[in-house]
Amino acid sequence: MLPNIVVFSGLGAVLYFGHRTGWELPRLSAIVGTAAAPTDDWCEEHLVPESQCVECNKDLFPRPKEFGFCRTHGVAECVLDHPELAQTHEAPQLPKYDTAKAISLLPRPENNSRNTLHKMLVQFASAQAAAKAGIDVDVVQERSITEALASSGEVRFDPTRVAHLSTKAPGSVAAVLKKKGDRVKAGEVVALIDAASVGQAKSQLLQAIVQMQLTETTVERLKGATANGAISKKSLIEAESEHKQAEIAFLAARQTLSNLGFVVPADVERHDAKQVSEELQLLGVPAEIEIPNGGRQLANLLPMRSVFEGTIVAADVARGEVVDAAKSLFTVADPSSMWLILNVRQEDARLVKEGLPVAFQPDDGTPEVRGCVSWLSPVVDERTRTLEVRVAIENADGRLRDNTFGTGRIILREEPNAITVPLKSVQSTSDAHFVFVRDKDYLKEGAHKVFHVRQVRIGGKNGDHIELLAGVLPGEIVATEGSGAILAQLLRSSFGAGCGCHEE
Repeated sequence: MLPNIVVFSGLGAVLYFGHRTGWELPRLSAIVGTAAAPTDDWCEEHLVPESQCVECNKDLFPRPKEFGFCRTHGVAECVLDHPELAQTHEAPQLPKYDTAKAISLLPRPENNSRNTLHKMLVQFASAQAAAKAGIDVDVVQERSITEALASSGEVRFDPTRVAHLSTKAPGSVAAVLKKKGDRVKAGEVVALIDAASVGQAKSQLLQAIVQMQLTETTVERLKGATANGAISKKSLIEAESEHKQAEIAFLAARQTLSNLGFVVPADVERHDAKQVSEELQLLGVPAEIEIPNGGRQLANLLPMRSVFEGTIVAADVARGEVVDAAKSLFTVADPSSMWLILNVRQEDARLVKEGLPVAFQPDDGTPEVRGCVSWLSPVVDERTRTLEVRVAIENADGRLRDNTFGTGRIILREEPNAITVPLKSVQSTSDAHFVFVRDKDYLKEGAHKVFHVRQVRIGGKNGDHIELLAGVLPGEIVATEGSGAILAQLLRSSFGAGCGCHEE
């Protein structure tokens, strides 16, 4: 029984002691008999001497006039509309660009107009106390900011500048004059085709010319005889009819050669038959080209020509091969102008407009190139749910190649004088964004060490800096390191620490 009696006696003593002391442990000073440190002049809620607390004693730090929530810029106490709120000794410098327009350009994080944290001040007991708390500051500065839509893309040849060359008449390849990779000029001969139909067309033209010249001579002779009454007009009419038929045959034969790509001399019908035969034999074949097969079947040669200046990117042809119009022998592309095809998300499509600049970085590490949006597809891809955007890119130096992949950025906005702060300066609650602006008299001896709470609107980013479209002005000083701790103290103070500072 003795151990039980000891235990219950101890519990009874604890209950009695707890009841008499309100269940609070005595301070060490009471136990050892030393005096307690005075705590009467300390604001537990704001962590500064209560006699200096600007939150508890509003008269110590008069507040400026309140202007309320700015609907244009989406912040409370808008320093853009009321620059007198700026914490600078010099005249406030307003933005050099229309920040309201920039705010409306893209969806931006918004501030709750009912949030009242901006009405509070964050105070430190001294500059040394702020430094010990890890608070560092930086100046609000102007920097270049670019906002863009990023999208994967592929470079392709401009299809309007890609030609698939094939023969205009069936035959066999007599000579291959160009190979894959060669540069060609517009109209340059790339191959010679031995086509029997070419020889036939030339023969028909020669016969038509001879027949037309013969009937023309007959008509002239009969006109004189008819005038003298030697023959009847019927013979003249018949001769003129035959001459007209000969002219039609000539025009048809000349058109046949033109359809094959030959340029027939304008006055060929005035030459004699031998001269015409010589002219037609190597028609269209440049003099500097070496004629194959020792000059045999020269009248059958059909030159294949490039339709524009470019590079031969494909060649599927060999000498002696039998070819026809259905087979592509050469592919010529002009790489001086390329198409960049971007795949933009459907939800971002409304932001893209023709004429917007685009920067493209190829995956192969070549330098970035620029172009402009030239076309937007009216159709959304049903599989990827993306919109095809076409960008025309100049490629005079030939750096870009067909089927090159990379990342494109559609530039929505470029601002060389954006108002920026370090990223770590911006703190957020569930319904608003803030920075902490140091009071302009902070460094003055005896001045209260105060940071003002400012609502801000966030814009674009540039590395470790972020644009603020509203809330601060260039030259103001904001907290960077330790701004998160400031927000925590601010939220703690807003809920109250039960120090009784506001009870009166």
